[in-house]
Amino acid sequence: MLTELTNEVMDSMLVNQYFGRIACAADDRILIEPVMYFYDGHAILGLTREGTKTQLLRKNPHVAFEIDEMISPGLWHSVVIEGLFEELQGDDRDYALYLLEHRKIPVFAGEKMGYPGEKEPVDHKVVYPVVYRIQIQSKTGRCYTHALT
Repeated sequence: MLTELTNEVMDSMLVNQYFGRIACAADDRILIEPVMYFYDGHAILGLTREGTKTQLLRKNPHVAFEIDEMISPGLWHSVVIEGLFEELQGDDRDYALYLLEHRKIPVFAGEKMGYPGEKEPVDHKVVYPVVYRIQIQSKTGRCYTHALT
């Protein structure tokens, strides 16, 4: 049986998950990728590196964001958000980084996440993150429970 999730359950899921998927589209191209995030109760905050995703998001800031939780094959929950991507600067960027600092930041071997004003290490390639917010325009959630017969 498929049912809708309450706002409280959706918010709880968003707070307790670390990874979601962001979907974006521009220039006849569609992309969906996993991302680390933080939900502050109002928006999705995240960071990524420069690349295809950031190029598409800058051209078309309309995004979909999804998380799901599979408890068993017969029981799962899913939350889908539609929103607007906004690249953060200044105090907003610093605040988002503060909230994200306890999350594990994915980097490739031999790389270090760099931050403006920080001295670059000589033994690593430095990658400067793009910090963003997804302003939530709509949020829906579903729960599937396999009915026992």
